[in-house]
Amino acid sequence: MGEKVTIKDIAAKAGVGIGTVSRVLNNSPNVKESTRSEVIRIARELNYVPNGAARMLVKRSHSQATVALLLPVVENQFFFELIKHIHGRLKAEQFNIMIFNTDHGHDSVVHHIVEQRLTAVLTLGDPPLTQAEQEVLEIHKIPFLYVDYHDPESSYITYDSVKGSTLAADYLISRNCKKIMMIGLTDRSQQQVDRFEGFRRYIESIGDIQVSELCINSEEECYDITLSLLNDKSLDGLFYFSDTLAYGGIQARLESGRDVSIVGYDDIFPSKFMKLSTVRQSSEILGTRAAEMVVELVRQREEGEESRVLQTVLEPELVDRNS
Repeated sequence: MGEKVTIKDIAAKAGVGIGTVSRVLNNSPNVKESTRSEVIRIARELNYVPNGAARMLVKRSHSQATVALLLPVVENQFFFELIKHIHGRLKAEQFNIMIFNTDHGHDSVVHHIVEQRLTAVLTLGDPPLTQAEQEVLEIHKIPFLYVDYHDPESSYITYDSVKGSTLAADYLISRNCKKIMMIGLTDRSQQQVDRFEGFRRYIESIGDIQVSELCINSEEECYDITLSLLNDKSLDGLFYFSDTLAYGGIQARLESGRDVSIVGYDDIFPSKFMKLSTVRQSSEILGTRAAEMVVELVRQREEGEESRVLQTVLEPELVDRNS
C-alpha cells in the first residue's frame, strides 16, 4: 500500500480516532503508551509514509536540507567547539543547521522537528532519545545520529572513553602516583561512567595504587573541593572527568603549594594555556566525521536504500603538558 496508506487507515485498524493517530505520529503528549505502541506497530505494518517524509525521499538539492542539532547543556565548552566543526562540514555540503536545547527533555523538540520536516537529527552527548522518539523519527524517515554517545542499536560516533581513561591512568602512574582521586559530577553521564570505570579497572589491575571517586554538583565547586582534598598530604594524583573541572584543581594546587599531579579530559581550547595534561578527543575530527556520517544517512534515505546503522569509535590521545 506504501504512500497510499492514510492516517484514517491506521485509525480504523487500531480502533482509535484520527486525532489520536496524529498525536502519536507527531510525538504529541497525552497518549497512553499501549495506544502509542499499537499505532506505531500498525503504521509500520501498513508501510505508512507521511506526506512530508515521502517528499524527503525525492532526490533534491542539499541546500533545502536542515539538520537539527540537539544540545543537552549550553555551557559545555567541548560541545561549542564540536558544533563549530559540525557546522563547517555541513555548510560545505550545503546543509543548514538548527540548534535545539534539550535540558528539559526531547519531547517537544522532536515534535517540532517532525512538524518542520527537518532532514536529520544529531544528538550531542546524553540523555539519548527515548524509544518513542526514535520510532516517530523513523516513521517520518528522519535519520538520527548520536555524537559523543554510544548505543548498540543506533548510528553513532564517539571516542573510546575506556581507552582514554587508560591513557590518563598511565600518565599518573608514570608520575609515581600512589593515591589518586577521580573527580566528576553527580549527574553521571555515559561518558563519565565509561571513563571512571575504565580508569578504576586499569588502576586496580596494576595493584598497589589506591583510587577513590568524588562527585560534585557543579564545576564551580571544583576549586573549593580540591583545596579541601589537598589537606590530605598522601594524595598525589587527581583525574578530572573534564578539563573544565580540572581548571579549578590547577588553581587550588597553585594556592596550596602541593606537588600533586593532575590530568583532565577533552583538551578544549583553553587547556594549552592552562598547561593542563589531558586526554585529547579532537572536536575537529569528531565534528567533521559526524557531519559526514549524517550526510550519508540522508543520502541512504533519499536514494531509497535500506537504512544501515553506521557506528564509528575514534581513538583518543594523551597530551602531556607536565601538570
